[in-house]
Amino acid sequence: MTGIAFPVLLAGIATTVVGLILQAMGRAYFSRYKGDDTKELAAVVGFRVAAIFGIAVGFIFGSTAAHLLEAKKNVREEARLMGTLYVLAASSPDLANSSAVRDDLRQYAKLSASEMDDPEAAEKSAAATSQLLLKICRQMAPDAKEPADTLWIKSEYQRSCAKLIDARGKKRIGTVEKHISAPFWIFFAVSFSFLAILFGVFDARRINVVFTSLFYFAAGVTAMLIFAGSDPYHEPGKISAKSLTHLIDRMDVIDKGQ
Repeated sequence: MTGIAFPVLLAGIATTVVGLILQAMGRAYFSRYKGDDTKELAAVVGFRVAAIFGIAVGFIFGSTAAHLLEAKKNVREEARLMGTLYVLAASSPDLANSSAVRDDLRQYAKLSASEMDDPEAAEKSAAATSQLLLKICRQMAPDAKEPADTLWIKSEYQRSCAKLIDARGKKRIGTVEKHISAPFWIFFAVSFSFLAILFGVFDARRINVVFTSLFYFAAGVTAMLIFAGSDPYHEPGKISAKSLTHLIDRMDVIDKGQ
């Protein structure tokens, strides 16, 4: 999420402008009602709507943050498991498929990193990449007739392979499904617009405009953070594939050390 600062700032400014426009429209409408009871009613209604709005947005924000952290953790876990498989294969050069497995693992790591860089293009190669992962796992299938040391290495290899398949499944689902769906954004837009229009019942004093502008700006910033965090495999909130590229570099180090 390195490029998130500008979209967040832009969203805050845009919602502030929209909010002030809606507030001006509300002021023009409520100007015909001069009674203090109108302001009292607006304060009561606004307080309740703002409370519901704040609780809902806060809950969704927390859920989105957890989703984003889980996506980052899954990518790091994928890199860790590939590293484990590579080390197991590299530390057992006498195994029949050791060299082939390392070559396939290197290719799979590059494909996985490219999927992070370009999720749309990855859709075309997703099936081939998944088949490559299954091939990597099958190449180290244990055989009960093999020596105990070899059987242990292959058993540990299969354990990590199973976890790697699960990690890939989570990433594939994350690339095609957003964490937050349309109903929340409809609720956000309706509640925000209602509150902005309702704020028009109050006098256009400088302090009132400042506080409402801060509210609009904070709402826009929060909305953009939720939008970005709900889809961590696409811009503007796309997470980094640094752990995978670092893994590829480490594979070169391991090969040179042999």
